[in-house]
Amino acid sequence: MKKLKRGLIITLLMLMTLSFIACGSKAEDNDQASQRPQINADELIGKWKGTGGEVSTLTLGKDGSYKDDAGDVSVIGTYSFDQASGTMTVNESEYGLVFSYSVDLSENKLTLQMNGGNPRTFTKQ
Repeated sequence: MKKLKRGLIITLLMLMTLSFIACGSKAEDNDQASQRPQINADELIGKWKGTGGEVSTLTLGKDGSYKDDAGDVSVIGTYSFDQASGTMTVNESEYGLVFSYSVDLSENKLTLQMNGGNPRTFTKQ
């Protein structure tokens, strides 16, 4: 029952995230990518605490491990970062879900955004 509840919560979180996806043109996407400062993948490694409305604590390992802990629900898997596009791809291990975020990093603030949806913001711990 606990596993079913957890699966349902993860599914609901994913559906909510997908409901915020906004459509944009390729030209807009390319303009945003060209204005984004280059991020070194090593800068992403560590523990990140959610800010604003973000309740998760995000842990990105040097070995590519990924953990998104929101208290009652955790998403565990692996991630990869494409430096050229500034994109992080997360492969969730329990249900095989794949997420893709555009990544912005400014000093101590990490912003993950899924296809123009609401940004998730974190500060480094």
